Amino acid sequence: MAQSIQTTNSDATRSESADELRITVFGASGLPRISLFHGDPKAFVTLRVLDQTWSTDVAARSKNPRWEKEFDLRGDNSSILKIELKILRRRFGSSHSEQLVGAVEIRFEELREKQKQAQYEDNDYATFDLQMDSSFKPQPSISIRIHRSLTAPKTVLETARVHLSSARDDIQGMRIGLALPTLPTGTSDAGSSAQDAVQAIASAKEVKAFYETTLASVEVFVKMVDAIADIHPYAKAAWTALSAGYKIAVAQKDRDDALSELLESMSTALDQVCRFDKIAQHELDKSVISQVAKKTNECALFIEKYCETKRFASRAVKNAFSNAGEEIARFKKDFDLLRKNLLTGAILSLTEGLSGVNEDVYKISEGMKDIARNVDRAAQEAILAKLPYAAGASWSPTNGCLAGTREALIEEIMDWIRGSSASGGAEILCLTGVAGSGKTAIAHTIAQRCHSEGILASSFFFNREFEERHHPAKLLSTMARDLARYPDICDHLSSVLEEDQSLATASLSRQFTPLIAEPCRRHTFNTSLALVLDALDEVHNPPDVLEIFRDDVPKLPQAFRLFITSREMEYIDIYLSRSPHVCLRTIDLDERVNLDDLCAYIHWRFGGIAEKRGLGSTWPDQRLKDVVISKAQGLFQWAVAVFQTMECAYDPAGVLEGLLTGLQTGLSPEEKMDEIYSKILQGYNWNEVGFKRDYDLVVGAILAAKSPLSASALQILHPGILNISNLLSRLGALLTGWRDPSQPVRILHLSLRDFLTVRTPNNAPFYICEKDHGQRLGILTLTFLNKSLKRDTPGVGYLGSDSPGIPATSKNQVPEELWYACEFWTTHVLEFEAPAPTELVEPLRDFMSAQSISWVEICASIDTFRGFQQIGTWIRSAFHEEISLMDSESNSRLGDALVDISERLSYMDRREEALSAIQEAVALYRQLAQDCPATFNPDLAGSLNNLSNRLSELGQREGALAASREAVALYRQLTNDCPAVFNPELASTLHNLSIRLSDLGQREKALAASQEAVALYQQLTKDRPVVFNPELATSLNNLSSQLSDLGQQEDALAASRESVVLYRQLAKSRPAAFNPDLANSLNNLSLRLSDLGQREEAFAASQESVVLYRQLANDRPAAFNPYLAESLNNLANGLSYLRQQEEALAAIQESVRLYRQLAKDRPAAFNHHLAGFLYNSSLRLTDLDRREEAVAAAKEAVALFRPLASGIPAVYESWLSNSLWQLSIALRDLSHEGEAVEAKRESDMLKSTQVPNA
Repeated sequence: MAQSIQTTNSDATRSESADELRITVFGASGLPRISLFHGDPKAFVTLRVLDQTWSTDVAARSKNPRWEKEFDLRGDNSSILKIELKILRRRFGSSHSEQLVGAVEIRFEELREKQKQAQYEDNDYATFDLQMDSSFKPQPSISIRIHRSLTAPKTVLETARVHLSSARDDIQGMRIGLALPTLPTGTSDAGSSAQDAVQAIASAKEVKAFYETTLASVEVFVKMVDAIADIHPYAKAAWTALSAGYKIAVAQKDRDDALSELLESMSTALDQVCRFDKIAQHELDKSVISQVAKKTNECALFIEKYCETKRFASRAVKNAFSNAGEEIARFKKDFDLLRKNLLTGAILSLTEGLSGVNEDVYKISEGMKDIARNVDRAAQEAILAKLPYAAGASWSPTNGCLAGTREALIEEIMDWIRGSSASGGAEILCLTGVAGSGKTAIAHTIAQRCHSEGILASSFFFNREFEERHHPAKLLSTMARDLARYPDICDHLSSVLEEDQSLATASLSRQFTPLIAEPCRRHTFNTSLALVLDALDEVHNPPDVLEIFRDDVPKLPQAFRLFITSREMEYIDIYLSRSPHVCLRTIDLDERVNLDDLCAYIHWRFGGIAEKRGLGSTWPDQRLKDVVISKAQGLFQWAVAVFQTMECAYDPAGVLEGLLTGLQTGLSPEEKMDEIYSKILQGYNWNEVGFKRDYDLVVGAILAAKSPLSASALQILHPGILNISNLLSRLGALLTGWRDPSQPVRILHLSLRDFLTVRTPNNAPFYICEKDHGQRLGILTLTFLNKSLKRDTPGVGYLGSDSPGIPATSKNQVPEELWYACEFWTTHVLEFEAPAPTELVEPLRDFMSAQSISWVEICASIDTFRGFQQIGTWIRSAFHEEISLMDSESNSRLGDALVDISERLSYMDRREEALSAIQEAVALYRQLAQDCPATFNPDLAGSLNNLSNRLSELGQREGALAASREAVALYRQLTNDCPAVFNPELASTLHNLSIRLSDLGQREKALAASQEAVALYQQLTKDRPVVFNPELATSLNNLSSQLSDLGQQEDALAASRESVVLYRQLAKSRPAAFNPDLANSLNNLSLRLSDLGQREEAFAASQESVVLYRQLANDRPAAFNPYLAESLNNLANGLSYLRQQEEALAAIQESVRLYRQLAKDRPAAFNHHLAGFLYNSSLRLTDLDRREEAVAAAKEAVALFRPLASGIPAVYESWLSNSLWQLSIALRDLSHEGEAVEAKRESDMLKSTQVPNA
């Protein structure tokens, strides 16, 4: 049962009296829906009687929440109980505001009537519902239980315990009657009782046989109790502790104490049963527990009867002639049977209760075993996985040259790859040729040959139909991943990326040396190594790549050979023609060997068609073959187009005759390709209206698509075409991939794309206007999203959940066409020029009002945050002002979603995306607040407060302060009108403003803002401690820092201690939520204690902080590594004070290592911390007389602090001064007197009045 919060003006303890009532707030029903995203509300109940207040916990989201929370109320018959039902509404940030849903009052006199009714009906309680007075319709109700008394009825187990206690008293009275001597220290009661009985009773021999039987029974029972104890490890521990004294005493006790020991064993067994009673699930379990309890009661009555005779001798004589031994044996037998049933039931309940967990634990265990087999490899793979890898960019065995063709050229290239370097370093061979000359087939063949010989380093086939293979951003990262198969290169890459994760997405010029050149120079290559790159002419902005080929490839070891292909283009001549390490080679279409290869290819394709169509081995005759060879004029792609057409034709021979008729001579290669494409297209029946329409739609979509779509995706996006597969088969001569519905459909060759979209007259029936179809796809994708994007779509709906962060969703979890629409609808729509067509208005309006939030969710979950800034700018320019695409309500919902997703992105350490999202939210709320300030100024203020946080996370301090000041100004206006509603928000923004001011060295203003925030929170916690204690603790922690900055150390320590106390209480009940805050407050407490010389206590707080942050960083390193580094820095100071210098150095070096990585990714946010840690590292190195390292660390700290001090002197000049001072000491230790004097002189010039803690 959750803890209630109670506040009262009296500290007197209330006794159970007739004035008290016990009630249970059971639940409520009919709560209103208050949020588009969260749906059902979070609710709690407040009870008020006179000056007393109680509250339930906050229930999980539900229209019908349940609490089942008991309260003991005090009041006379005239007292009134007021019950208030409230819900929490999320404010900007992490806090919530309360909203009253309904209230009801009831007199104690009525409650006592309900209590009497329960007593009269012999029920434990009376249950009734109260209708709430509420403005919501329908009105909610609340269910209350009135208990018949403050004391709950005893269960059968409790009754058994009472009887057991009575039996124990009986035996104790029996022992006292023996007038035993004083027990020796450390001897058990049982053992000493038996020993003294032997000494005191002369007739012991007369009852020897009886006591031997009893002892045997007890020993068996002890084993049984041991078995019961094994049910649960805690029970085992309890039995071990309890029975230890007994088992020692058994060896020395005599027979008279057997019954006492039976009682104690039975007591332990009953205790185990009582524990199991709390987790029993089955009726069988409960039945067995009841039987054990009843048997205990029966046994207790037997012991009571047994103990009626006080004198030992009389009792011995009496029992010698009774059936006491048989009774004990019967009890043992019964307990033994019940124990077996209990054990079975316990296993059944525990097994069933944990079955789901066991399965997951097993899977996790097996996964951990796999990882444990090679931890280093797993860690390296995780790091290397951060390098983007271009899917589908590698070579394919099906795309190479026909066997027996291009042999001379391929051998020439392979000999060049295997041969020695003429330039003494890495070399490049660039093969150029016209479109259709077979360059790509050659590149695939070379890559395949190198792979089979084990000398292929990497291959990359550019293709402008694929976004990631059109842009070269993933070229070097893909090559690096391929090179990582060499262990030493893998080790080096892992280290480099671990230190600087930003390299994974850096520019090509920055990537080449650390990701390619340096790792390769560290490896010894015994053979040549080939890099194969195809279609350089299809790269977006070729100079980016060509500059690296020209300037950086010579840095590679001489074993490397880079083979590239390209159409002939001016860039090749500009960048490569004059480089000594580059060899240029051109495919000569008229070269004999090229013609021979083409001849072989044509014969092979004719043979395949003849066999497939049953045309006989003599088809076609040699004359026709010679004509085809002659007309091809060395162009492989010309032949490919002809044979592709024949394969798709009903009459291949007739089609071939038609294609060859009327062909011109003396054409350039490009003109020849255009001619054959035109002949193929003219073979279709363009007078067939349906075919012409569908050709235009489908081929237009294929050419305009930003990423190739499969046949099934094209079908779904074009439901008006009855069977798109039939159409694709008719167009098979022009396409690839159309036979498999799941494969991307592509145009036959790049030259065909250019022919259809550029060189064909626009009045030709097969002309395609790529721009028109791109715009059409914009409307098509919007319409499809409006229909297909639903709440149950993977990656959608998490903004309505309480879980933090963003769930990861794979592209494979959503349909291909849906993800295409999500990814590219904006690109297509932006192709429209102003004014936008009217047919775009409705789908865009529907999308913006109904689907925009879901689109933001799925994009952030699968890929990255995509916002509306670019499309919003376009909308404002493309539509008339009177056309409104979103009303204020829709804009408000979108603003809420953008704020929410910004917080989630920040939680995931996707800081840049988080900033983009909140910037869009602020812009949206500004627009709304201009039209309706009373409604939207609160939202604008909240989003500005969040914007301040996001800017601060990226080190943009001035912008963060400006946003925070604007938020505070807005909330001050709002609190003037409605303080009860907006004081919590004002306190939160004042807290943030304090931090922003402190970041820029405005310490007095920072302290004033912090004090005002604390004062507001202290007032708020008086009424609602459960809601505002976390905020109070946070603001106190900040107040401590601000006080310390201004030298008010005692007050700073007091504030810090109060913060820690509050967070300990919060973390005790909700560790997952508040352990991060507790760790932070402990780290701050350590600093405050250290400031006042309380070093040992400071060290203990620092240690606890580090332990907590390590646990947090293990689960979420991106979020908590910065805080772990700061706590380690503080720990290093404590260790140094305790003269544990080696440990101190290890701690600060770990801080430096963590922050190097962070600062390289985001220098503006983390350089100042790294500089401070380096300064501290230099101090620790000096302590250990590691002089050169101390100088290096101090110099690096100075270099980092210089620009910081220049930008914000109030904050960083003192740090720069300290670092220069430390540098002077380290230099003097190395006898560099001149440099040391100069560093000290500069330090003295900058010296501040206070030296901050490192």
